[in-house]
Amino acid sequence: MARRIEWTGMNQDLPSRRILLALDNVAAARRIRAYLTGIPSYRVAAVSHLTDAEAYLAVDPVDIVLAGPTRPKYGLSHSLDRLRTAAPGVPVVALLADDGASIRPGTLAAYGCETLSLASRDPELWCRTVDFVCRHERVSKRLAAARAKLGRFAATDPLTELPNRKGLESALGRELVLSREDGRSLLAVLVDLDDFARVNALLGHAVGDLVLVGAARRIEQIARQTDVVGRLGEDRFLILLPGTTPAEGADLAEQLRLAVAQDTIQVSGNRLPVTASVGISTVGPDVLSLEEVVAGTQIALERSKAAGKNRVTCAPHGQAAAKVYELGPGMVQALLHDDVLVAANQPIVDLTAGKIVAHEMLTRGPEGPLRQPDQLFRYSAEQDILTAVDLRSLKQCAAAAARLADIDRYHVNIMPATLLETPENELISFLTGVDGAGPCCLEISEQQLLGDPACLRGKVLALQRAGITVAIDDVGFGSSCLEGLLSLTPDVVKIDKRLVRGLSADPEQRADLVRLLRVADVLRAEVIAEGIEHPDDLAVLLELGVRYGQGFLFGRPCLCAA
Repeated sequence: MARRIEWTGMNQDLPSRRILLALDNVAAARRIRAYLTGIPSYRVAAVSHLTDAEAYLAVDPVDIVLAGPTRPKYGLSHSLDRLRTAAPGVPVVALLADDGASIRPGTLAAYGCETLSLASRDPELWCRTVDFVCRHERVSKRLAAARAKLGRFAATDPLTELPNRKGLESALGRELVLSREDGRSLLAVLVDLDDFARVNALLGHAVGDLVLVGAARRIEQIARQTDVVGRLGEDRFLILLPGTTPAEGADLAEQLRLAVAQDTIQVSGNRLPVTASVGISTVGPDVLSLEEVVAGTQIALERSKAAGKNRVTCAPHGQAAAKVYELGPGMVQALLHDDVLVAANQPIVDLTAGKIVAHEMLTRGPEGPLRQPDQLFRYSAEQDILTAVDLRSLKQCAAAAARLADIDRYHVNIMPATLLETPENELISFLTGVDGAGPCCLEISEQQLLGDPACLRGKVLALQRAGITVAIDDVGFGSSCLEGLLSLTPDVVKIDKRLVRGLSADPEQRADLVRLLRVADVLRAEVIAEGIEHPDDLAVLLELGVRYGQGFLFGRPCLCAA
């Protein structure tokens, strides 16, 4: 007769446990079952074959499975696989005949199993192990549910209960994958409530919230089940329309505009209409970021606003680009849609061998005031299209690198903000999938490392794990240099030209460079010196052990052939 187990110092009111014992050793199974039935709340079923265990699990749920050695022709991995398939989510304890000495290393770790030795004759150990595993599984499930709930909260706008920017980014990633797989079209619609700031100012934010919720519900009523509706900013909504032609998208956008206009606000006996301006654009398969989508629809939206509001405008496509553009709406359109960006390349040289080992791909803007990158990206930032233009530049540079012959590696620049706002899986998929291009080194400008560089750490690690080399560019330019280097641990450190030009005549400049080289050595990072223009500076770099460099001494940037 099984004896009752007394656990000193522990609560005796243990929860009920449904236990399945799968063990072909009849004597051991009888002994273990006697141990477990010493706890009145434990209900134990025993089987001697895996097929019987699978059949039992198919009809009777259990809290835990104790799985022992099976027939000689089967291994432990085989048993665990079958049990996990039969009852996913049910914890399994592996019963070892020899304390695991004959088990292949890593097998148990791969399944996350607790183990017990069949040689153990301590009833309390068996019962404690069962209770621990069941409690751990219950806590793990609660934590997983809590994380999932937090994830939903983080991706949902609390006012309208629509996906927020983070939720839209996730949805866009899914729709882009589907669009690329089956070639179906994808459209984006940007809805902006007209004069919403005036509503808040005159009537208060409580009324403004009611207007937002009403608009969200109107839009949801018109949107199809396959569409994605999200809130983007204070008074804007973004709708993704998968598998939709431009004509169908324009018709649906007009329905959205009319639906929003059904709501009115009563103010001192007067009716204040609620209207919306709408912009619609096509989302191409080469899009990598939500910012690109928003920038594409923004142009059309601004035209709706300029034309008197409360209307739908579709973004134009296929317009021929002029060689010179005036700064203004036409320039924004050109930077986002026309072929005005040009790729250039400059060689990176092995200083000791005098051999080209890589090319840095650079961007040039349209003829005029935005030709140089500094002016181009400054203007893009002012127009709130920096990420979209930066990604267009990256794509064009990568395509140009694929056309270069005998290139071992190409370098291409990316803004830290673009890196943060672009899903790393999209960026990795693009950089590793450019036909004809060699290995890529992604350069992050030290000039742009504002705030805490550690926020980029996860992105950088993901890129490095995917085989993409990461460089910090312009090192030595600003005060955040050392912090950025230590936080991001780059593969390559590019010394800013201001620490290279005139190096041979300035002892303090040389001392600064020596300190940076020591940091790079600690990080085991490759060093590339930029801005080499004079043989005397080159001689000092060689003396200090700098192996790679670029500059006018070896070649100026030249435009790539189209």
